Amino acid sequence: MFASPSLSVPDDQAPDKCVRPHVLWWRCGVHPFGTDDLGRDILTRVLQGGRVSLMVGFSAAFISTLLGALIGAIAGYWGGALDALASRLIEIMLSIPQLPLLLILVGLLANPQVRFGVILTGLLGDSKSIVMIIVVIILLSWMSTARLVRGQIIALKQRDFVEAARAVGASRVRIAFRHLLPNVASVIIVQATLMTGEAILIESGLSFLGLGIQPPAVSWGNMLSRAQGFLYYPNGVYIAFFPGLVILLTVLCANFVGDGLRDALDPRYHGRI
Repeated sequence: MFASPSLSVPDDQAPDKCVRPHVLWWRCGVHPFGTDDLGRDILTRVLQGGRVSLMVGFSAAFISTLLGALIGAIAGYWGGALDALASRLIEIMLSIPQLPLLLILVGLLANPQVRFGVILTGLLGDSKSIVMIIVVIILLSWMSTARLVRGQIIALKQRDFVEAARAVGASRVRIAFRHLLPNVASVIIVQATLMTGEAILIESGLSFLGLGIQPPAVSWGNMLSRAQGFLYYPNGVYIAFFPGLVILLTVLCANFVGDGLRDALDPRYHGRI
C-alpha cells in the first residue's frame, strides 16, 4: 500500500504475463498514479470516479440549463404576472447563500429519520447519493440561465421577425419556442458548458465535506475526502494529488470550451482580439 507512482514492472511479475498485448498496466503491478492505503490502483479509481463526477456534471448542467431556459423564455415573452413571479423567485434564490443551503438540503435528504430520505433509499439503493446530488445542484443552479435567457427574450420579442410571426397568426407558444429560443441557443449552449464545470466543483466540494457521493460509489470528491487522513503518510499525498489535478483540468477544459463556443457563436465577439 502507498506505493509511489511508477511505470516499471516489479521483478516478481512473470515476464510472459506482461508482454502479451492488451494487458492492463495494473495487472502487471504497474501503478502510474501509485496505490492508496488499501493497495488499490489510484489510476483505476480516478477513472471510475470520473464516470460518476462527469455524469453528475453533465446531467445537472443539462437539466438545470434546460429548466432555466424554459422559465426564462416563459417569463420574458409572456411578461406580466408570470414575469414578476419568476423574477422575484430568481432574486430570492440568488440572495440565499448557496453553500449553507446546499448543506441543509443534502443533510435533510441524507438523514435516515426523514421520511423522504427513507423513500429515496428504498427506490434508488446505493445510487441515492448520486441522484440526490444531481437534484440539489439542479434546484440551486437554474437561476442564472433563467435570468440570462429572460433578458435575451425581452430584447428579441419586439424584433421584426416576431412581429411577422404574430401577423401570420402564430401562437405565443410557437413564437416563444420556435422563433425566440433558437435565437438565444448560443447563449444557452455556452451557459451549459460553464455550468458543467460548476456542477463538478459543487459535487466535489460536497463529497469532500462528506455530504456528497457516498461509498461504495467513488467520485473525485470523495477520493479527496478519504485522502485527508493519509496526507502525512509516505506517498500518501498522491491519493489527493491526482483526483485534485483531474478536477482542475476538467473544470479548466469546460471553461475553455465555453469561452470558445461564445466566441464562435456570438457575433458580438467576432473580430475581437
